[in-house]
Amino acid sequence: MHFFGTVTLRMDRVVTPVPTRFLRLWHCFVGLAVGCMGSAAWAFFPIGSCPHTEASPQPVLLAQAGPAQGDAAMPRIALADGVSPPFGVKFDPILNLEPSSTSDTPIYIFGQDISGQTDDLMESRGTAEFRKLGLFIKGDLIRHDLVNDELFAEGNVKLFREGEYFEGPRLRLKLGITQGFFDQVTYQLVSTGGRGTAAQAEFIQPLETRFKQATYTTCPRDRPAWELRMGEMLIDQVREVGVTKSATLYWGNMPIVPFGNSSFSIGEGRKSGFLPPSYTTSTRLGLDVRVPYYWNIAPQHDMTLYPRLITKRGVQLGNEFRFLRPNAAGTVAFEVLPDDMVTKTTRQFGSVITTLRPTNNVTLGLNVQRASDDNYFSDLGNSLLVSAQRLLPGSLTMSAAVAGWSVRAEAQEFQLLQDRAAPLIQPYSLAPKITASRSHRAARDRDELPLDWNVSGEVASFRHPTMAEGERVVGTGAVSWRHFQDGFNITPKLSLHATHYAQSLEGSQALTAEKYLNAPLGIYTNNVGVTATSYTRVLPTFSTDVSTTLERPLKLGNTGLEQTLEPRITYAYTPYKDQSTYPVFDTGSPTLNFAQLFSDQAFNGHDRVADLNQVTAGVTSRFIEDQGGAERLRAAVGQRFYFADQRVILPGGTARTDRRSDLMGQVSARPRKDLTIDSLARYTPASSQWQSLSIVSRFNPKPANTLSVAYRFVRESSNTVDFAFQWPVARHWYAVGRYQQALRNVGGTQNNLNPGLVEALAGFEYDGGCWVGRVVAQQYTASASQRNTTIFFQIELNGLARVGTDPMAALRRNIPNYQMINQITPLPSKFDNFQ
Repeated sequence: MHFFGTVTLRMDRVVTPVPTRFLRLWHCFVGLAVGCMGSAAWAFFPIGSCPHTEASPQPVLLAQAGPAQGDAAMPRIALADGVSPPFGVKFDPILNLEPSSTSDTPIYIFGQDISGQTDDLMESRGTAEFRKLGLFIKGDLIRHDLVNDELFAEGNVKLFREGEYFEGPRLRLKLGITQGFFDQVTYQLVSTGGRGTAAQAEFIQPLETRFKQATYTTCPRDRPAWELRMGEMLIDQVREVGVTKSATLYWGNMPIVPFGNSSFSIGEGRKSGFLPPSYTTSTRLGLDVRVPYYWNIAPQHDMTLYPRLITKRGVQLGNEFRFLRPNAAGTVAFEVLPDDMVTKTTRQFGSVITTLRPTNNVTLGLNVQRASDDNYFSDLGNSLLVSAQRLLPGSLTMSAAVAGWSVRAEAQEFQLLQDRAAPLIQPYSLAPKITASRSHRAARDRDELPLDWNVSGEVASFRHPTMAEGERVVGTGAVSWRHFQDGFNITPKLSLHATHYAQSLEGSQALTAEKYLNAPLGIYTNNVGVTATSYTRVLPTFSTDVSTTLERPLKLGNTGLEQTLEPRITYAYTPYKDQSTYPVFDTGSPTLNFAQLFSDQAFNGHDRVADLNQVTAGVTSRFIEDQGGAERLRAAVGQRFYFADQRVILPGGTARTDRRSDLMGQVSARPRKDLTIDSLARYTPASSQWQSLSIVSRFNPKPANTLSVAYRFVRESSNTVDFAFQWPVARHWYAVGRYQQALRNVGGTQNNLNPGLVEALAGFEYDGGCWVGRVVAQQYTASASQRNTTIFFQIELNGLARVGTDPMAALRRNIPNYQMINQITPLPSKFDNFQ
């Protein structure tokens, strides 16, 4: 035990005054160290006992200040006793003290006058303090009964323990079992972020406290708003639960909602009970109210039941069951709307999504989603993302690693939700598809022949209600040699593609037109008419890739930069084979862009192998800061040059006759740490036309301050402008919004996106210090002929509950870098109140 002040020690009835600075002070200390220029800083205090034991002091990081967004690196500071953190520095929320044993940690007693016997009773008066690892007590008088290990404090008493902070006139505490009473207490709880007052705080055991005649709020003292007033409140941080009795919610001095006896979760713990209700109002559904009930079945299982009242449709019942085990995880959901008031039918939706690992090398997956009718989501969905669903998956997969091979088996069938205003043809089902692949990347230091290679095989059976069916077998392989010489990377590669197909059932054009409402056949044109009943195709591909990187230093003002110049050229050749009568099952033609420019594959899938005889050239330049390595600018441009006309195309496609491709370019700039600009472009020099262009700029100077502007254009497909923001407009007020508008498309047809509003969102958020109000309006296109408007209104009491309609999903989806305004401040630390 260590004493600081004037001490009177009674030893064998002899009274001896001793200056306490000489009593083991040389080893028991609290230090302060500050690191500058971004270096780490540490505060030290003894974890073990003092010099008479063999334990030695160990360093503990008390605080760490990282660089603020957009700022340069700041010093990291650790603060000792009595030092307040400077602006911008907070204790790390994950900071914790977990000594192996607290019984051998030293005890410190401070005071202007200390008297007593070291093995019986010690008393400190005048700015008295009692300190132990993770605990301090201050007061005018502190009396420590060493026999019963009990402490009594009186007069301006302050208690800190395990992140809890209390103030009051009188405290009695048994130190060993942490039990006692604190009268007329004011408290702060880091675990909940709350504070309040109580007639008495009863310490039941470590991390469990009962408050009598208590108030509770998360409001700062300078911005009071709401508080709970209750006869009793129990905070159990071990079970992460809070229990209240006779509780009433007050706004100012006005009672708002009687809660009665209730319980709630604190921390990350889960607890069964009703979740805050939510509601929306929309032109399509009317008033939409949900009252979810959460059932914490077990640590690895839970279920949410959500009855839903839709004034224009009826009452819907739904549930979602979740499970998480070491070798399995998934969700099972089902919802039903009996006797829809509009359609006069029962409507339902169910899904099972799960992953299972029976062994370390085998993974099973199941994803089945089914709806009762085509208009289920467009009628009952409450967002653009939900309402736009047209294909629901149904798949069973198995993946395994066997003797160095990756094997995957899959069975799949989609449910098509048909929109009569914009009909589609249902994709093919897989019954089943089995693939196996293996690859090797040479290690120059151990492989005599440094060749990279890969092989793969696939067997698939394709099924469809009205179109041709058959089985397809595919085998592919490639070998390449990575060679570096005189600053150049040279990689020649030889590939082989072999396919065999056999038809089992002929397709019907009449049945397809009838079932799918005369939807355009597109790539499926060969699957309903005269088509190859079987074929075998074997085609090789040769390619080579040459690249290098040049560097030079630059100066931009006082900033040192390094500029790179990275030219690259590739050549690819595949001989021609007539495939014009072959059916198409799962193959598409990707839109040519810069990322795909250097690929030797012109199609996605195995139904077509393109004839190639082409050279692709491109160059990339990057500007990189010397200090930190941040990339400030990247610009790239590339183009293909063809030596022959294109002859292999997908049904309904147009063969290329130009000898040069469109010019591809991309630019990414970061002129400031909080500003990014990204653009992609595709330009046809022969016709002086832009085929596609996208420009996206985002400005995010600090949390909850974000602007995003985007323009996206694809000829004969889409032409949209998009603006989104979250920005403070007044003290504590934030505006949020997004506006996406489709413009008249250049060269468009009636099947393209019509000009007009795609989606709009606008609203305001208010930060009340301990509560947040949100009002948001949203309008979006639900289908080709429907538009929906929704109003959100929500009040969130920080750390307690949310009431009203929840706009969070819409805000996060529509506004890049959106952040909740009540989560801008870092989480509290257990040591925020440490003195």
